[in-house]
Amino acid sequence: MALTNFFRDRNGRIRIFEVPNLPILAWAGFGAASMMALTPKYRDLLGTLSKGSLTLWGLLEAVRGNSPFRRTIGMATLAREVLPRTE
Repeated sequence: MALTNFFRDRNGRIRIFEVPNLPILAWAGFGAASMMALTPKYRDLLGTLSKGSLTLWGLLEAVRGNSPFRRTIGMATLAREVLPRTE
């Protein structure tokens, strides 16, 4: 498989960037709102909603991404959000 095929969908179109879908917009919105939240309770709630939205986006891209590149980004995002982090 040539490197350019990694970025192409089934129809041969290059698919690197796409119009944002609802989960990625929700991630951005909840993330921005969590930074502006006035109380820790709401900050934590909005942060959790943001993380959940990004996890859903990663899952959708991993399963239904238009190109191998998009599926790889989805799997990497999903792994980052789901796997435990060590400090």
